[in-house]
Amino acid sequence: MKYKNFIGLVMMVSILSISQVVRAEEKVFGLGEVVVTPTRTAHLLKDTTVSTGVVTKEQIEETGAQNVGEALEKVTGIKVDTYGAMGAATSITLRGSSAKQVLVLVDGRPVNLPSLGSVDLSMYPVDNVERIEVVRGPASALYGANALGGVVNIITRATPEEKTAEIITSYGTFNTSVYRLSYGNKTADFGYLFTGGGNKSDGDRKNNECDGYNFTGKLSYEFSELSRIDFSTGYTRQDKGVPGSTGWLIPYASQNDEKNWLDLSYKSELGERSGIAAKLFFNRHWQEYEDSDIWQDDISKNYQLGLELQQSLLLKEKNLLSWGIAWGRDKVDIKDINGFSKIGGIQRVTAKSIYAQDEIDIIAPLTLVLGGRYDDHSIYGSELSPRVSAICKLREETRLRASVGQAFRGPTVDDLYWNDAYSKGNIDLKPEESIGYDFGIEHQFNSQLLGRLTIFRNEIDDLITWDDPDGDWVWEPYNIDKARTQGIEAEIKAQFSPRICGSLTYTYLEARDRSQIYHNNYLRYKPKHKGGCNLKYENDSGLTISAGLEYTDSVYSDRANTSKLGNYISLSARISQSIGENSELFLIGKNLLDEEYEIYRDYPMPGVDITGGIKVKF
Repeated sequence: MKYKNFIGLVMMVSILSISQVVRAEEKVFGLGEVVVTPTRTAHLLKDTTVSTGVVTKEQIEETGAQNVGEALEKVTGIKVDTYGAMGAATSITLRGSSAKQVLVLVDGRPVNLPSLGSVDLSMYPVDNVERIEVVRGPASALYGANALGGVVNIITRATPEEKTAEIITSYGTFNTSVYRLSYGNKTADFGYLFTGGGNKSDGDRKNNECDGYNFTGKLSYEFSELSRIDFSTGYTRQDKGVPGSTGWLIPYASQNDEKNWLDLSYKSELGERSGIAAKLFFNRHWQEYEDSDIWQDDISKNYQLGLELQQSLLLKEKNLLSWGIAWGRDKVDIKDINGFSKIGGIQRVTAKSIYAQDEIDIIAPLTLVLGGRYDDHSIYGSELSPRVSAICKLREETRLRASVGQAFRGPTVDDLYWNDAYSKGNIDLKPEESIGYDFGIEHQFNSQLLGRLTIFRNEIDDLITWDDPDGDWVWEPYNIDKARTQGIEAEIKAQFSPRICGSLTYTYLEARDRSQIYHNNYLRYKPKHKGGCNLKYENDSGLTISAGLEYTDSVYSDRANTSKLGNYISLSARISQSIGENSELFLIGKNLLDEEYEIYRDYPMPGVDITGGIKVKF
C-alpha cells in the first residue's frame, strides 16, 4: 500500500513538473507557439530548423507599440530604423541587412513596394495583429526576391469562435490620441471580425504632426472541419508633416499615404500533415509628397497582384514534401506636378516562380530540410535559390540548428527606370546575391531557464549602389559593391517565480564594406553591439508591470567612417491594472531617461513620452 502511495506521489510530482515545463514553454519561452513561416508548414517553434523568433499579441501590448515597427524593437537580430515620432518612416534590418533585403509579409502576402523595395512599418498598426514571426537569415529558397536578410510575417487575428468586442483609447505626450475598436462573432460555419482605429499627434517638432485611421475586415467560412476559406480587406491612411533633417528643414512639406488590399485564401487538409493552400491577393499603395516652397507635388502609385498555390504531402511518415507555384504582376506609376513620369511611363513587371521542399526525419533526433526555388523575372531574368537546414535534438532540452542558403534581392522599379535631371536608372542591373550560414544551440536548463546562442555569417555580392563615376552630376545605380556581415545572437529567458519573468538579449554584429574604395570599413548605421533586458511582474489582483532597457552601440553615418552617431540607452515601461473581468487601465512610458539620440543623422528622436489609457472588453 505504501509502495502504491509512493508511486502515485511520484506520478503526481512528474505530472506537475511536466505541466510547469509546458506552461513555461508556452507562456515565457514560447516554444509551444505554432509557426508557419520558416518552412511554410506548421511546426512548434522548438522544432524549426532555422533561427526563428515570435512576437505574441501579449508581448505587443507589453511594449505599448502602436505599429509593427515598434513591436519588433526588442527582437534579437533586428534593428528598427525610424526618422522620428509617430508617423515617421520606419523600417527594419536583420543581421546587418538593408531594409530592402528583408521581405515583409502579411498573412503570407508580400507587401514590399515594387518602386522602393522596402516597407514603411509605421503604416501597419497593431490593431489586428495576432503575432509576428521573424525568420533570420536567407529565405529566398521559399520566398524568392527580397528575402536576403530574412522574412517578417505579420499574422493577423483569425475570426473568433464566439462573440468578442473591444475598445482601447489612450492619450499622451505631444497631444497624442489613439483609439482602437474590434468586433467579431461566429454563426454556424460563418465567422467575421472587424477592426478600426485612428491616431492623431502634434509631434515633437515643427511640421511633425500626424493624423491617420485604418479599417480591416475578415470573413471566414468553414466547409468542413478540414477546409475553410478566408477573405480579408482593409484600408489605411496617414497624413503627416515631413519636417526634414535639422540641417535641411522643410517646414511646409507634407506626405499622404494610403493603402488597401484584398486577400482571398483557401486551405484544406487532406490527411495527416498533408493539405493544399491557395491565395489570391491585390495590394494598392499611393503616396503623395508635396512641398509648396519649391512647387513640388509628386505622386507614386504601386499596385501588386499575386497568385500562390501550395501542396504538402506526407510520404511514408518520414518525408513531408511541399511544393508550390507563384505568379505576380507589379505596376508602378510615378509622376510630378506637371504630369511628367519619373520612371519613363507606367512600368509593369512580372515574376513567375516554382519551389519545392522536403522535410526528412532521418533518425529520431535529426530532421533535415532540403529546399530550393526558381524565380523568373521579366526584367532581370532567372534566379535559383537553394537552402539546406537541420535540427538535431540531442535531448529533449537541447537542440542544435544549422543552415546554409543562397538568397537575392532584385532591383526595384526605381533602380531600373528612374529618370530625372540628376539621376537615371539602369535597366542592366543584376540582383544582389548572398550566401548565408548559421549554427545555433538552444538549451532548456530547467522549467525556469532557457538559453539560445547563434553564430551567423553572410557574404553579399553585386550590391546595388547609386554612383556618379563620370562626375557629370547624374547618378546611376551599379552592381559595384560587396559586403560581409557576421556575428553572434544570444538570448536568455527566465521564469524567476510564478509572478516574475524576464529576458536578456544581445547581438554582436560585424558589418563590413568589401568594396574597393571603402574596403573593410563598417557599414553605415550598423551597431556592433546591441542588447537589452526585460522584466515582467504580475499578481493575482490584476496588476502587471513590465519594463525594458535597450542599449544600442554607436554607428558610423558615412561610408568613409569619418562621422559617428553616439550610443544610447532607452528605458520603457508599462503598468496596467485590471478592473473587474473586462476592463484595464494602463500607463506607458517610452524613453524615460530622456535620452537625446539619433538613429539617422540630423533626425532627433523624441524625448520622454507618457501615454495613459483604458481597454474595455464586452
